[in-house]
Amino acid sequence: MFYSNRLVQKLKGHAGKVMFATAILMVAPAVQASFQLETMTVILDANDGRKVFSVKNMSKEPILLSTKVEDIPGDLPIAKDILVSPPIIRIEPEESQQINFVLKKGVSIPHEIILKASFQGVGAAKQNVTKMPIRQEVAMLVIPDGMVESQKPWEKMLVKQSANQLTLTNEGQQVIRMSPNFTTLPDGKVHGIGQFYLRPGESKSVEVQGSVKDIKLSPLSRYGFRMANDATVAVK
Repeated sequence: MFYSNRLVQKLKGHAGKVMFATAILMVAPAVQASFQLETMTVILDANDGRKVFSVKNMSKEPILLSTKVEDIPGDLPIAKDILVSPPIIRIEPEESQQINFVLKKGVSIPHEIILKASFQGVGAAKQNVTKMPIRQEVAMLVIPDGMVESQKPWEKMLVKQSANQLTLTNEGQQVIRMSPNFTTLPDGKVHGIGQFYLRPGESKSVEVQGSVKDIKLSPLSRYGFRMANDATVAVK
């Protein structure tokens, strides 16, 4: 089949426009929202009822930051009783804004609760610029009214062995933050509980071989950082 020269030129011109538009999409710059949290854990004391938390925009463009609190399955559902204000906020380049976490009045909790706080920033992108959201998730601790914080909450951990089953139980009111893996002694074998915390009243069991005398664990600070020294807990 033959085409006229005019038609061929039109097809070439159309193809060129399509290729040019595709190239524009391929090389369109991406704006990534970069922000820094005040700490890696949000701590809300029920006695105060409010936590003011700072977030800094580290990028060169404004960002929209959305914040929410979520329950971790297995504990009291309390996220619905924590208000985030404002839930969405604009932060100018290299500036900080404050997020308020407020515990509703009249809410009482029997022990410390760990939740998840998530922060998502999206660049206020211009035309032909791809938006790349950045999400950070950190732990949130809600401290019950009147609880005295311990610097060594693992001292309230009860470790018991029954046959080949070793069970770790948090008998205190405070969340025990720890590395997921621990070592049984004297055999030196490594076991894991699959999470970075043991909540008040929570138990985790692992299979072991032989008699276990102690366990060696790596405690984490209130803000989730590994502490300088390991801790040893005797098996009852």
